[in-house]
Amino acid sequence: MNLYNRLPRISITCFPLGAFLLLAAVPTLVVAGNFSVSPLRVEMKGSHRLEVLTITNADDAPLSVEVELKNWSQQAGLEQLDDTHELLVTPPIFKMGPHGQQVVRIALRRDADPTRELDYRVLLTEIPPPPSKDFSGMQVALQLSLPIFVAPPVAEHSELNWSAQWQADGTVLITASNSGNAHTRVTDFDVQFGSADRTSHVGVTRYVLPQSSVSWIVRPPAGIDAHVPLRVQGAGERGEFAAGVSDAGI
Repeated sequence: MNLYNRLPRISITCFPLGAFLLLAAVPTLVVAGNFSVSPLRVEMKGSHRLEVLTITNADDAPLSVEVELKNWSQQAGLEQLDDTHELLVTPPIFKMGPHGQQVVRIALRRDADPTRELDYRVLLTEIPPPPSKDFSGMQVALQLSLPIFVAPPVAEHSELNWSAQWQADGTVLITASNSGNAHTRVTDFDVQFGSADRTSHVGVTRYVLPQSSVSWIVRPPAGIDAHVPLRVQGAGERGEFAAGVSDAGI
């Protein structure tokens, strides 16, 4: 068992600043290190089966990091990470000096799927040094989670179908289902309740993997009837979109 698996971890998908903003509201927690990664996602296509990440230690102290590779799926709208042997990483554990850098190589050990994209994540987790004898707080290991996309040898496309289900508390579960063979990313969107002046904004960015669904809980404007037609309009990494929303019931 890895000793550091017992440490609390915070997972984010961007630079470490996000973790520090989150931790600022939690007393007695101490983050021992601070590091960043470039690029922020890994993409493999065709004969390109090796990608390089550069990790930078922004601290004045040495920093150790563990690298893990996971298969990534979305089950019933929830993110699922599972162990995989389809990727290889080197080095899996390393130590950087103050303001130092480390190159990490990730290689694909299998062929691309002939019809659809393969999706993984790489987790980079800080290994904090042992606390001093007089330390009484809680150490938190910073973790960065980055996507890995392996393109199929055929044309890539994503297609979102939207549905809504009213909840007992008056909110609406908005679901985007991707019937394509590649991911897309929804950055933000508005839900229109019957007319353009009755909208709710959703600003939570989500990837939607191929043949998968993700959902958002949306609170409608006051006084909205559950039977009004709904539309979504927003933006993602593949451009702007607008679509009707099918009624999934109450």
